[in-house]
Amino acid sequence: MITPSSGLALWVAGLALMISGIVQVGATAFPRDRALRLPNETYPLHYQLHISSNIHKGTLLFSGNATIDVLIRQSTNEIVLHAKNLTDIQITVRRLVDSDSGPETSVLVDDLTHTFDERAAFVVIHPQENYMAFEAGQRYRLEILYTAIMRNRAMGLYYMDYHDDKTNRTVYVAATQSEPTYARLIFPCYDEPGFKSNFSITITHGSTHSAISNMPVKKTIPHGDLTTTHFHITPPMSTYLVAFVISNFEKISETYRGVTQSIYSSPSTREKGQSALKNAVRTVAAMEDYFGVSYPLEKLDHVALKKNYGAAMENWGLITYKEANLLQQDSEDVHKRVKDKITQNHEIAHQWFGNLVSPEWWTYAWMNEGFATYFGYVITDVLYPEDKVMDMFVADEADRAYSYNSFFDVRPMTSYVETEKDVMGTFDIITYKRAACVIKMFHHAFRQKLFVKAIGHFLEKYRYSTANELNLFDALQTELREDEYFSQQPWTSRVRDIMLSWTHSEWMPIVLVSRSYENNSIIFSQRSLHAKDELWWIPLNFATAQAPSFQDTQADLFMPPQAQYSVSLEDLGLQLNGRDWIIVNKQQTGFYHVHYDTDNLRAIARQLQVNHSLIHPVNRAALFRDLKPLIEHNEIEHVDVLFEMLKYMEFEEDMLPWNQVADTIDFLRRNLFATSSQDMFNAFVRRLVTPIFRRLFLDPQGGQISNSALNAGQEILQMACVADLPECLDYTRRLTKEYIFKRVNLTNDSEYYAMYDTVLCLGVRYLSDNDFRGVIDMLQAADRSSVYYDDLIYSLRCTQSRRHLLSYMELLLGENSTHLILSDPEAMMYLFYVYKSNQAARPVIWQYIDRNYKLLCRSPSFVEHFNQIAEFLPRQQRPHFMRLRESIANHMALESLNPSEELIDVNSPLVGKKAQLSESFLDKFEQQIHSWLLSEVPSAPGKSDALLAASLSSVSNGSSRPQGILKDATRVVRRALSSIDPSFYR
Repeated sequence: MITPSSGLALWVAGLALMISGIVQVGATAFPRDRALRLPNETYPLHYQLHISSNIHKGTLLFSGNATIDVLIRQSTNEIVLHAKNLTDIQITVRRLVDSDSGPETSVLVDDLTHTFDERAAFVVIHPQENYMAFEAGQRYRLEILYTAIMRNRAMGLYYMDYHDDKTNRTVYVAATQSEPTYARLIFPCYDEPGFKSNFSITITHGSTHSAISNMPVKKTIPHGDLTTTHFHITPPMSTYLVAFVISNFEKISETYRGVTQSIYSSPSTREKGQSALKNAVRTVAAMEDYFGVSYPLEKLDHVALKKNYGAAMENWGLITYKEANLLQQDSEDVHKRVKDKITQNHEIAHQWFGNLVSPEWWTYAWMNEGFATYFGYVITDVLYPEDKVMDMFVADEADRAYSYNSFFDVRPMTSYVETEKDVMGTFDIITYKRAACVIKMFHHAFRQKLFVKAIGHFLEKYRYSTANELNLFDALQTELREDEYFSQQPWTSRVRDIMLSWTHSEWMPIVLVSRSYENNSIIFSQRSLHAKDELWWIPLNFATAQAPSFQDTQADLFMPPQAQYSVSLEDLGLQLNGRDWIIVNKQQTGFYHVHYDTDNLRAIARQLQVNHSLIHPVNRAALFRDLKPLIEHNEIEHVDVLFEMLKYMEFEEDMLPWNQVADTIDFLRRNLFATSSQDMFNAFVRRLVTPIFRRLFLDPQGGQISNSALNAGQEILQMACVADLPECLDYTRRLTKEYIFKRVNLTNDSEYYAMYDTVLCLGVRYLSDNDFRGVIDMLQAADRSSVYYDDLIYSLRCTQSRRHLLSYMELLLGENSTHLILSDPEAMMYLFYVYKSNQAARPVIWQYIDRNYKLLCRSPSFVEHFNQIAEFLPRQQRPHFMRLRESIANHMALESLNPSEELIDVNSPLVGKKAQLSESFLDKFEQQIHSWLLSEVPSAPGKSDALLAASLSSVSNGSSRPQGILKDATRVVRRALSSIDPSFYR
C-alpha cells in the first residue's frame, strides 16, 4: 500500500500556509492583469537539480534542491520563475563575483523575500523594500529547497506500480512528464521553451532501484539503503525535456556509431524489447544520414512504462512510452506492429525537431510535432519500404487533416497562446496532422533533396538554441536561391509570403481547374473550404493524358494569392487535345482539394475504365476525396459523372481509393434508401465490391495482407454486407453464429478488418423469427454485467426486420421490460441512436412512439431525444408528426409532466432540418441516378428473405470471450451520445 509518510502532514501544513499567508512574505500584491509569460530581464545559465525520493518504499513525498545560476539581462527589481504545488520553499540568493586571481566568489543577498503568484504559477524573488536590486550584467545563484508530492497522473513527477512475479511484491516506479508546462511541478524553473539552459541532475533513491536521466551516469554513491546517482551535464535544453525515471527496470543495449541505445522495462518483459532496440538503432542512423546532422548525445534510452502521457514522450536522451507502444513490435497484428515503429520513430525524430532546435514559444509547436509526425513516417518508409507506410500516412494523418471541420475550433498552425490550458490545446490535429501535411507539401514542392538539405542547415544553425517560423522559412529561401532551377522562378524571393499563407490561415483551399477548350488555357480559381476570406500561394503540378508521369512532384507553378489565375497551355509546357485529361496535384502532395470541370472529369472517367493504373493510386483516391464535399453538399453538376468514375472500381485492388470511395458509396446508399433505385444501386455496389471482398476475406493470400488493406477492410466489409452481397452476409453470419450461440471468439483475422461491432452488426441484419427469439433467449440468460450481454444489446440494433425492431424496442423500453436491460437514460439514448444508425428502423420508431408515447413520456429525457429525432423528419411525414406532437403535448400537460427540455415547436426550423440535404439531393439527382442505373445494371430482383435469412445453429456451450473491443466501443458510444451536442449530427 502506498503511504505518503509522516511528511504529508508537513506538506498539508505548508500548502495551507502557502494558500493563506505566504503571499504576505514580501507584502507585494500582484495586479490581476500581470502577464502570464515570464519577463525577459533574467535568464537561467545553469541548473543543479537534486531530487531525493523514497518511492521504492511507496512514499510519495519527495524533496528537491534547485540551484540556478541566473544572468541579469536588464536591471530589474525581481527574479521571476515558475513553481506550482511545491511547498516548504526556502530560497537563498547569492551574487556571483568574478575574481581575476582565483575561482569566483559569492556574496549573500539578505534583503530579499519571495512571493507567490498562484494565477501565473510564479514565485517572485524581490527586495523587501522596492528598488532595482538586480543590475544588468550581474549573475546570481538561487538555491531553492522545497518538497512536493508525486501524482498518480502523468504530470510532473508521478508514480506507478506493478506486480513483480519473482518476488510476489508490488514495485513502485517514478517517472517524469514535463511537457508542456509540468516541469514547474517538479522544480522551480523558467518553464518556457525559449529559456534553454544546461542541467546537472542528481537523484537520491533507494538502492534497490536505479535512476536514469537525460544524460549518462557520471557516478553513483551508495550510502546505506540509499544511492545517489549523478549525471553528466546536459547541453542547453528546454525545461519541458527534463526527465528521469526511478525504477528496478532492466535493460538491453546496443551501441552503434558511438550512440548507446537501451530499452528499459520491468524484469519480466526485458526480452520483449529486442525489436524496438533494433528499430531504434536503425532509425537514429537513418536520421543522421538523411539530414546530415549527427545525434548529439552519447546515449538514447527508451523506457516502457505502465503509465505515460500519451503514447510516448520525446525527452532528450530518455524517451518514455506506454509499455504497449514499445514492447509489442513483434505482435502478430501487422498494423499495430508498424504503427508502434512509427510511434517510436516519431519520438526519435523529435531528438532533432524540438530537442536540438526548440520553438521560441508554443506558438510554433507545429515545428516540433509536424516535422516529427511527417518525418517519422518518411524514415520508417526508408527503412521498411515493404510496409507502405506512406499509404498509412494518407489514411491515418492526411484523412484526419482533410476532414477537420467546423465541429471543432479551427485556428492557424501558428497561433499565439498564453494560459496553461491554451498551451495544452495546441497539441491537436492542426499541430500534428495538418502541419505534417503542409510540411509534406513543401518537401515535394521545393524538391525533396533540396528541402532536406535546407532543413539540415537550419538544424545546424540553430542547434542547442530556439527558432521561430521565419528562421525556418529563411533557411528554405537561402537554399532555393542557390538552386539553378529555382533561382530562376519569379516566386523564389517570396518564400516567407508563400509559407505564411499556409501557417497563418485557418482553413484550406479548394482549387477549381477549368479548361478553356477554345483558347487552350486553364483558369485556376481558389477559395477557402469554408468561404472564409483567405488566399494562398499554392504549389501546382500536372500530369496529363499525353504526359502521364506522376513521379516528379516538385512545383511546376505557384498560383499566387488571388481568386483567379489564367495560364496558357503553352506557358505550362503542356499539350492537350479536347478529349485529354489533366490531373493537378500529383500524388496529392499538396494540401488542398482540386475540383475539375465536367468535361475533364469525363475524360478521367474514360481513362479509369480503360486503364486505371495509368493514374497514380494516390491520385485515384484523391479524385474521390476531392469530390466528396461537392457530393455531400449537392454541388456536383452531373451526378452521372460520379457513377462513370465509380464503374472502374470492380478492377481496383489498391486500398487507398477504396478508403475514399467507401464514404461516397455510403452517402449514396443512405440517400437512395427506400427509393425505386435502391435495389439497382445495391446490385451496382455488389458488382464493384465482390472482387476485393473475395480477395481480402475469402482468399487473403496466405495471410499476407498489407497495412493499407488492413485499414480499408472494415469499409469493404461494410459496403459488401450492406449491399446484401451473399458471400459477405454468410461470412459475418458464420462469425456471429459462432459467437452468439457457441461463445467462440471472433478470430484475430476478423480483428484486422473490422471491430467486433461491425461483424456482429452485419451478422444479425437478417434473422428468421426463430433465430431472433434464440438471440433474445441468450440475452435474457446472460450475465448483465458481461461483455457478451452488451454485445447482444448493441448488435441487435442492426436488424432490418420491422417485427424484430418492434420487439427490440419493447425489450429496451416497453412496460413489460424488466427495466434492468438498460438504465432509463441509456434506453432513451438508444432510441435516438438506433433511429440515427439504422434507416430501416426509422418508420418503426415513429410507429413505436405513436403507440407508446404515454409510457415514454415518463422518462425525463424522452423529450430531448424526441426533439433530436424530429430533426430527421422526412417532409412527407410532417402531417403525422404534427398530430403526434400535439398528442404528446396534450398528454404531458394533462399529467403535469416536466421534461428536461421543452418539446420542439411544430414550426421550428429544426424540424426536418437534417433530412433537407438528402431530400434536396433526391430532388436534384434521383431521376438522373435512376436512368443511369437502368442503363447500367440488369434488372435486380427484390430481396428474398428466404435467401438472406439463415438459421443460426442450435444453442450450445463454448468458451467465453475475454473483455474486448466491443465492450469499450459500447461504453464509448454511450458516453459520446449522452454528452455530444445535438447540433453535431448531420
